[in-house]
Amino acid sequence: MILRNAGIPRQPTRATIVATVGVLAGFFLAAVDWAFLAIAAVSMFAPGILRELGWLRDKDEAQLEAARRAGYHAYLAGGLFVFLLYVWLRASEATVAFPSGLLEGALAVMWFTWFCSSLYGYWGRVRTSVTMLNGIGGAWLGFCLLSGEGNLGASLMQSLLCVPFFLAALLAPRWPRVVGVLLLGASVFFFRLFGLAAVFAGDPTRMGRMTVIVLFIGPLFAAGVALLGARRLGTDEDDENEAGDTAPA
Repeated sequence: MILRNAGIPRQPTRATIVATVGVLAGFFLAAVDWAFLAIAAVSMFAPGILRELGWLRDKDEAQLEAARRAGYHAYLAGGLFVFLLYVWLRASEATVAFPSGLLEGALAVMWFTWFCSSLYGYWGRVRTSVTMLNGIGGAWLGFCLLSGEGNLGASLMQSLLCVPFFLAALLAPRWPRVVGVLLLGASVFFFRLFGLAAVFAGDPTRMGRMTVIVLFIGPLFAAGVALLGARRLGTDEDDENEAGDTAPA
């Protein structure tokens, strides 16, 4: 079923966009004062609660079903993450001095899964994956250029890390499954390269890396998993058909 025939728009509703901005703003402002994290909490859950109560009617039945499916995906990902974290804590008898970092990671996993599932429902596997890869590559490129402090050579060398993202975005529509496998390998590579496993060791100085795992490694892993189940696409119409496969019939 093609997405436009299912009654699902090509872009999220205004409430969803506002909620997404609120979540991001809450997490970033938390660096100034943890009280601002309440903005993220309200933005994350308020729209769904208002829709279930019938006070917010910005979606039809097909769109509500897609939103509930995204929520179910978030429940699965968040539940699996928390359960495995619990198993690790019990089995290793690790002492975590600052558990708030792990709780932030669980919340970030739930929200990021919901966000990705919503985008896949709107745009399909390939278009969403390409958008995320270009976004990560562009953000990393900007970071490299700014961190060079005027040294053009150093900036160019650091910017080489952006090439795999743009290359994967370019090749994903033609060879989605091959690119998916490579992205999964890249997510494992960067996880080890940045030493992100240390976040589970209880070191309070490294708890901030949990956000890096979700917001940097997460898109690579999500795009890789999505592309493994995608078909080879060549046109925008094919991409719409692919998006329709992710929407409820």
